[in-house]
Amino acid sequence: MDILILLSLCLLCWKEIQGQHDHLTKEAKVMLGQNVNLPCDVYSHDDSSTSTLQWLYEKNGNPLQIYATGPKGTLIESEMKSRYSVNTNMQLVIEDVQLQNETLYICRVEDQNGVAKENKVYLRVYKAPDEPEILMEENGIQTTNQTVQIGACESNNGYPAPNMTWYRNNTQLKNGKNGVVVTSLVTVQSNGLITVKSILSSPVEKSDAYSTFYCEVSYHLPKGLHMKESERKNITVDYPSTEVQLYVKSKSEMIKEGDDVELICVGNGNPQPEITLYKKDEESPLSDVASYSWKVSRKDSGGYICKALEVLDDFKEMQAETELHVHFLDPPVLSIESPVNVELGSVLSVSCHVNASAQIDIHWAREGRTIVNGSTLSLSFQDYTDAGQYSCVASVTDVQGLTQTKELKVLIKGKPQVTVSPQRVEVRDGEQLTVKCTAIGNPVPQITWYIKGNEVESQIINVSESEIMSELTFRVTEDHLNEQLLCKAHNELNSSMEYIQLHERPAATTVSGDHRGSKVTEEQISKTEYESTRDPSIESRSQKSYGVVIVAVIVCILLLAILGAVLYFLYKKGCIPCGRSGTKDITKPGEKDQIVVEMKPDSPAEESVLLPGAQDKKQPVDQEKYMDLRN
Repeated sequence: MDILILLSLCLLCWKEIQGQHDHLTKEAKVMLGQNVNLPCDVYSHDDSSTSTLQWLYEKNGNPLQIYATGPKGTLIESEMKSRYSVNTNMQLVIEDVQLQNETLYICRVEDQNGVAKENKVYLRVYKAPDEPEILMEENGIQTTNQTVQIGACESNNGYPAPNMTWYRNNTQLKNGKNGVVVTSLVTVQSNGLITVKSILSSPVEKSDAYSTFYCEVSYHLPKGLHMKESERKNITVDYPSTEVQLYVKSKSEMIKEGDDVELICVGNGNPQPEITLYKKDEESPLSDVASYSWKVSRKDSGGYICKALEVLDDFKEMQAETELHVHFLDPPVLSIESPVNVELGSVLSVSCHVNASAQIDIHWAREGRTIVNGSTLSLSFQDYTDAGQYSCVASVTDVQGLTQTKELKVLIKGKPQVTVSPQRVEVRDGEQLTVKCTAIGNPVPQITWYIKGNEVESQIINVSESEIMSELTFRVTEDHLNEQLLCKAHNELNSSMEYIQLHERPAATTVSGDHRGSKVTEEQISKTEYESTRDPSIESRSQKSYGVVIVAVIVCILLLAILGAVLYFLYKKGCIPCGRSGTKDITKPGEKDQIVVEMKPDSPAEESVLLPGAQDKKQPVDQEKYMDLRN
């Protein structure tokens, strides 16, 4: 118990002494180059006229005066006037603080009785260091259990001296743990700033090849602790390969002729072993380096070998192999040479044969459109339009872009096929008429026009590989009316012809409707003639209009016939009473016995029937009343 009390008293005494020390000596912190005010806590304005005040600084353990003031006046050391001054609160003002200003400053006040009081302020100056620079070993470091230097980190121009810490993969490396050795070198420059250099040494493992290293510098400033990190770097670790791998590099998974291919052999160590590339069953090497590039052809298919020699492991020999398969597709071969000549109306069968390295798809196309799937094309040439280019398209199924095409040109020979426009036209004397004739054939036919057996001149307006078009323009005379124009096309094989029938257009026509029987005016006729001359298609439209009218008339006649048949049927069945002969009593009730009307039919074949009246005898003729029911 007594021991505890004694310890408590000692603790209280230590705290009191510490408190007095803190009261007597204070700290002021300032950045290098800034201004600072040092307080004089023992000074009071009440005794400013009778007191003597001094500011002193400590140099080499001795206090030296900076400033003094009192009843005898004010004094400041001349060499310090440029950066030192005292303000109205008797604070010592230091401008542009330098490192040599870091020392102990004393403010001493002495009253008229010679009693002195003082307070002390220790000024600390700070300067942040530069960014740390890390430098790792550039040469490869072979794996080892011994401690070897792997890097250094340096930070310049700091004050006071900063601390340096190393990290590997964000984990701090501690000096003396797991073989890690950190050596620090501190250098004071001529300007008083400090350079810190830290050297890292450690055992090296294979995994260090993938590790990142960096250093951290920590330092104090007036506002607390700060830190800066260097960039992250790797080291090169040398270790022997235990195996090698050989593989093929290409843009496409399926390799075809003409592709760029690269053979690459890689070991699992560092640096790479000595490598030589061979094609299997060949003595001459392809390359004495780890890669070989070239454009491949089908002859390059086969096996390849990589042979490696590991210098770091007593020249250990290693080997790897791979296979290269190059796909190919030869141009298609047709069973018939192109071009081929056929007769109009004939049949042709063509086969397409292809040599390839894998399964192929074959189809026949024309003008970019597939017409047959398979290798055989069968054609029946019924028209000249069947002539032209046919393509056999072959492609390897699983290899994109490997396609070959073979063209077959078909020429059809035969007599011309002739078409004329228009085939029938109505004209009048003095009109100008233009007609056209088109002939298709091989060889290309020639066209000749005839009017009434006489050859006439015409104009060729278009000629192609197997087609010719001719245009004939002439003025119609009376000799041409109701005659035929003949277009004749002929080539080396035969000839063909077509006629154009010329009909005389009537001078006037009648129109139906309310103006039945009236004639068409001369102006309407002239207009019709002009339009017919201007556009030959008017005749064709007129023919269509006549056909529509004829069909309408026939339909109306059929409808009337059907209506008559229905009425006759109803008449026979007795459903239409007004169609029979008879009498009808149309007298008033009071006159029923006096008037009798006889209903007589139009047909004389039907007999009259007298309606019975009150009298048994027939009335005189002048008393008979008839009603005509036809209207």
